[in-house]
Amino acid sequence: MDKREWFRQWTVAGTLALVGVLLAGILAMSVDAATAATEPTFLDPTVTLVNRASVQFGSLDYVGPFAVLRAGTDAAHSITIGNESNVQDSVVVDATNGAIALGEMAILAHGSTVKGNSKIGMTGTCPDTAHGCPSFVGFNSEVDGAIVEKDAMVTHLARVAPGVTIPSGRKVLPGKNIASNAEVMAKTAPLVQGDREFMNGVIEVNVAFAREYTKLAAEDATNVRGINYDPGNTAFNPTRDLPRLAGKETRDPQFPNRIIGGVDLRDDQATLSRVMGVQVSLRADEGEKFAVGSVQSLGNNTTFHALEHTNIQLGNGGTYGTHSLVHGGPTPYKDTTISGDNFKLGDGAVFFRSRAGNNCVIGERSFVQESDLPDGTIVPPRTVLIGGRNAGSVEWDLAGAPALPAPALVPAATAVPTIVMPTSAPAPSAPMPLLPAPDFLPRRLGAG
Repeated sequence: MDKREWFRQWTVAGTLALVGVLLAGILAMSVDAATAATEPTFLDPTVTLVNRASVQFGSLDYVGPFAVLRAGTDAAHSITIGNESNVQDSVVVDATNGAIALGEMAILAHGSTVKGNSKIGMTGTCPDTAHGCPSFVGFNSEVDGAIVEKDAMVTHLARVAPGVTIPSGRKVLPGKNIASNAEVMAKTAPLVQGDREFMNGVIEVNVAFAREYTKLAAEDATNVRGINYDPGNTAFNPTRDLPRLAGKETRDPQFPNRIIGGVDLRDDQATLSRVMGVQVSLRADEGEKFAVGSVQSLGNNTTFHALEHTNIQLGNGGTYGTHSLVHGGPTPYKDTTISGDNFKLGDGAVFFRSRAGNNCVIGERSFVQESDLPDGTIVPPRTVLIGGRNAGSVEWDLAGAPALPAPALVPAATAVPTIVMPTSAPAPSAPMPLLPAPDFLPRRLGAG
């Protein structure tokens, strides 16, 4: 073979080899794209990412409106999030003081905060070792440089201080401040099956959100901004809905806050623009419908949400403080969380699966669950009220230090609600029968 023929064959072979490599690369890219399409992670467009290169997501993660993930510029101040985890509305993940790692199926519920050198769901054991298990950080709670193991919970308005480990199979009780490992057993309780079913439901719901919000955005990127559709197409919320403002179905992607799905607000858009703060999220994409009367004010980072197949009904003249949360769930009142007129929810307070009459006030950073409050009830600040009974107080302030003693409360052993009745209040309406106060939730429902 002469040199000319050898060169021709070498060129053909090289070209075919190059084409093969290119085709293989295209095929690999297609497979990767197909995998990504079936295993998406969704971040609401309002999410704040600081130093994005130091934030790593898994697949099927959901990050909700106005969450903040603040990483540094190096691995020592990075944020990693495992598969099927969720970071919900107004959550703050702050790695300024050290790296933060969330394992698979980690749940950071509305308004919670995780600070540097924390690990959530990275260590510990699961009841079902074949499939893994969730870990949970609850409403407006804080994990500061601590470890929450797999199959462990920090419930609502609780705090775990630096160096503390919450072991698998335990849950921090609402409002408790665990300052050292010596306090863990006294301020936690064993998980029960209902807790695990609840957490699994949360994961299922938010994995569905990762998929369906991704589809909604792919159809039109403006669908996931401002006042807009819920994604629908889920077992718990099959149809897409638009919010209704003053009786009018409304879609406005330019609106600065997020109003999503079946929210029916009495006020018109101009009024809402006047009375709403910033980073407000009213999200009827899981439970619906929400019927919201006239609003006096909605503070910054207020969130309304509901567990699947449950509703919210709020009266006229409502005032909702900064970082407050109204969350629906199972109740004796047709699974509706209800407030009467002139309801006031203090800064950082949580109103969950309960009913309040007219002219009720929930003090700042209080937690009310499964309670039926007569007209004129005042719940003092930093009160934990569960099943209509005093369950203690919120033991920490926002700087992480122990709180001052809470106002005097009715003894926990009594059946009288922890309330103060103003002398000018109208006679209380007859309370409805209460649900029994379960260990956490009586039946398996998701929570977004």
